[in-house]
Amino acid sequence: MVAPIVKEDVWIHSVCDMCFAACGILAHRKDGVLVKIEGDPDCPASEGHLCAKGQAALIGVYDPSRVKVPLRRTNPLKGIGVDPKWEEISWETALKILVEKLTKVREQDPRKLLISNFDHIASTYFIGGAWALAFGTSNHHWTGYYCGNYLHSSMYLTNGSFHSDFDLDYCNYAILLGNQQGFMAGLNANVTARKMAAARRRGMRVVVVDPIGTNAAAKADEWVPIRPGTDGAFILSLINVLVNEMGCYDREFLRYRTNAAYLVGEDGSYLKEGPNGKPLIWDQKSEGAVPFDQGEVDPALEGSFEVGGEKCQPAFQALREHVKRYTPERVAPITTISADTIRRIAKEFGEAARIGSTIMIDGKVLPYRPVAVNIYRGAGAHKHGTHTALSVQTLNMVVGAYYVPGGHRGVNLVGPSGRWMPGQTVEGLITPPSAIGRAARYYDFEERKPEGMELHELFPISTNRSPMNQLNLQDPKMFGLPYSPEVLIVCRRNLMMNNVNPEITAEVLKKIPFIATFSIHLDEVAELADLVLPEAHSLERLDFFPNVLTHTMSPATGYFYWGLRQPVVEPVGQARRWIDVLFEIADRMGFLGDVYELLNVKWEIKDPYKLDPSQRYTMEEMYDRWTKSLFGPERGIDWFKKNGYHKVPRSVEEKYPGPFIRPRFPVYFENMLRAKKSVAKVASQMGREWDTGDYQVLPEWKPCPAYNDSTPPYDLYVVNFKIPFHSLSITTQNPWLNDLAEHNPYAYKILINTETGERKGIKDGDEIWVESVAGKVKGEAKLTECIHPEVVGIAGVFGSWATGKPIAKGKGVHFNTLLPISLERIDPVSTGVDSCIRVKVSRAA
Repeated sequence: MVAPIVKEDVWIHSVCDMCFAACGILAHRKDGVLVKIEGDPDCPASEGHLCAKGQAALIGVYDPSRVKVPLRRTNPLKGIGVDPKWEEISWETALKILVEKLTKVREQDPRKLLISNFDHIASTYFIGGAWALAFGTSNHHWTGYYCGNYLHSSMYLTNGSFHSDFDLDYCNYAILLGNQQGFMAGLNANVTARKMAAARRRGMRVVVVDPIGTNAAAKADEWVPIRPGTDGAFILSLINVLVNEMGCYDREFLRYRTNAAYLVGEDGSYLKEGPNGKPLIWDQKSEGAVPFDQGEVDPALEGSFEVGGEKCQPAFQALREHVKRYTPERVAPITTISADTIRRIAKEFGEAARIGSTIMIDGKVLPYRPVAVNIYRGAGAHKHGTHTALSVQTLNMVVGAYYVPGGHRGVNLVGPSGRWMPGQTVEGLITPPSAIGRAARYYDFEERKPEGMELHELFPISTNRSPMNQLNLQDPKMFGLPYSPEVLIVCRRNLMMNNVNPEITAEVLKKIPFIATFSIHLDEVAELADLVLPEAHSLERLDFFPNVLTHTMSPATGYFYWGLRQPVVEPVGQARRWIDVLFEIADRMGFLGDVYELLNVKWEIKDPYKLDPSQRYTMEEMYDRWTKSLFGPERGIDWFKKNGYHKVPRSVEEKYPGPFIRPRFPVYFENMLRAKKSVAKVASQMGREWDTGDYQVLPEWKPCPAYNDSTPPYDLYVVNFKIPFHSLSITTQNPWLNDLAEHNPYAYKILINTETGERKGIKDGDEIWVESVAGKVKGEAKLTECIHPEVVGIAGVFGSWATGKPIAKGKGVHFNTLLPISLERIDPVSTGVDSCIRVKVSRAA
């Protein structure tokens, strides 16, 4: 028998999109068919390694359930489970419909267009700063229930960056607070998992504080179960033990690299050199108050003073007094962590910090603080969650573990050879570089009546205010906006699954007259749409620089790096990349030239590569101009297609910028006082009373609603947790990953503590109901010791019901069904939705 002749056998550089880590891949294509995906050895993030999600992307391309042609709804009735009665139409017809709807909206009020997406390429490079701005709408960032509301706002404020990370190359002791960094979940999972494994081999200790014995907890040196929503109290107690019982804190770092020495008056505000001058410190040499940046000073951290007749104290003294209330004895019954355990962890952490030690790296002597406490969604997804994150950052700063070897760091605070650098306020405090700062302006506030649906003027210390879109849609009269959305465009965001209770969300979506969704499958949002357009799979897309500066260009790699996601196969059916479609719509509506001009600014394109508004470019031509503008004429799109990555090694100053930059880091949040006044003024303009109690100069633990709501029969908490081989709801339809989940003992089940289950007459394998005030879900009970006795655990974003997702349909449990949404259940600073709620559990009949 003669073997078939292989006409094509190629390996193609691209970038995975099965989660937000953006790992480099090599795709093996034979005769037009994708047969293998591996990690790209040339990618600093993957170094030839790839997780199960990345490898499983292959089968997703060939899913027979994919949307292949544009579809138009013919059934005017909408609702969960209602058949839309789809009619196949041509792309030309679909575009005419969209252009007609969008033209009408733009002529009436462009703010009536609302965009929902979780496409990092689109959000970073195209939508906010270009397409939506040219169209005229500020309502372009509805992401539903968003994991990072409190996190990103807190990080921008404290470390000048979008994210929270720590240096696994030198860290010796890490506390993971409600997150699984380094265990194939969280930020840059691939590279951090490798780094974590190496750190553990050399003896690094990991303490996981989490209500659930997660993947990370199972592999940690110690798992500390904690009552949900009490993480802030635990951290503040650690700080109290360190500074008040042990006297363990980095005096030099606090005095010269933070605002801990700034003098604050009885009203909490800085004492300044004149009304708009620089904050003052108490100089122990001259025994007087001088500007904080005056040379050759000896700043006081403790004590009380009088300056110009006004009583004052250093900010650190205020912090010490503030945390005295958080004794381990008081915090133990709040958290269910014993006082002895709190003191022991504080002692271990303080001793491991090695305060005062240094390390030599590449000929440079640096402070060596090999400890970190890291936070992500689990610990902060509560009302008052911003305070929890600020407490965590304060603990890192107290021991000086900040942008130095072994300690906490943000992501890409400085660029290669100073291409971008952080700024600073008049008070000397850090502000994000424009390259990663997005809209983070936490010291200058806009005191005007809000016009956008996210109401950013009411939430100035935040980066994503998605829940306000939903609340405005639920009740258009709540904030008195003079318009309501007429058109919603959705891409790569399942608002029904990745949101609060779907019955609530469905009613919200039904209020929008026209919904167009770009979909790979007929998912839960598509069931409520008027127009469904076939979206290209990530392996069919052309995207430049998927490793975005804000979070997926990992400092752990030791490089800055830029690559491309190039299509490795032709699109299935008539699928198109949604950005390409939006550009065609802009061209037909006559504002594509405006988009080009805005992209010239956003992408910082230099002559002679600037986009000419009078010309028309393919996406390849646009990318080619951009890359040549950044890296020179020899680094155009063809170079990237062939080579994959442009890499620049990081210097010591770029890996550990803390000792080399001027701006200071805040341990005292005096700007919150100004934010409080600004928010109150804006609320007054809107004719509303507003709770500004969370705008405090020092972080506090405040109970979330579930903490005090133990009214029978709602006697248990329910929490959500991540598993390492699924990402949001986007991977649930993948058959290979579904197979993994079916063989995993926790993925599709409801976790309940063994003793708690026995007390309620529940056995392992029983079908049970979990019910909150918002909704109820049913699933199989998994009794385990690896969960706090007061807690029920539900993994991932499972429980799909859409018929267009036959693999995912009916698999697992939909946690978000249990979540309500209201002003009373969001964090008043960041708008993060409180994902902690009380439930009752019973056996199913």
